[in-house]
Amino acid sequence: MMIEDRLTMMMDGMSVKQLNTFAIDTTAQQIATAHNEDDLMAIWQAAKERLQPILLLGGGSNVLFLDSFAGTVLLNRINGIEVHEDTDAWHLHVGAGEDWHHLVCFALERGMPGLENLALIPGRVGSAPIQNIGAYGIEVETVCEYVDVLDMDHGKKIRLFKDECRFGYRDSIFKHHYRDSYAIVAVGFVLAKTWQPVLPTVT
Repeated sequence: MMIEDRLTMMMDGMSVKQLNTFAIDTTAQQIATAHNEDDLMAIWQAAKERLQPILLLGGGSNVLFLDSFAGTVLLNRINGIEVHEDTDAWHLHVGAGEDWHHLVCFALERGMPGLENLALIPGRVGSAPIQNIGAYGIEVETVCEYVDVLDMDHGKKIRLFKDECRFGYRDSIFKHHYRDSYAIVAVGFVLAKTWQPVLPTVT
């Protein structure tokens, strides 16, 4: 697909009301949807050539629009779930654009426990390691194996393994580095077959 073809996915003056969980009814100068890494690169580069600011958006659950955005809102919708199994665990390679709760349901429906405590958390998979989302005694760092990040200025993909992600309470390296010109494109999860439920403490 040529860059010009990808740019037809952009729509001028569109409302972002359906793109953020606060449902703030403002607009963006342009909205573009990327379904693969080539789309991400092409839309990013085109917006830069126009000297437009770019907002990379997942599920919009941690974004509060106070005014219209005079630039391109770039929606990361890289989907896909690949499962590889060994004797000890299931390994999931998940596109950053997948809905988080859908991933939880996908795993449970196939007999792969480990994500159930994180059900119903809004957002997309690519946002999960940024915030190190968690609930009921489980955080993403518990099940994260790696995070794939795309340098959109240079077209280089980087894989950061769990220990490199610097996870903390609702924190990670992605809040401090790999921000302005980087996009998370996939996340790897490992779900151990020797599963034990993590139950919330009742006081």
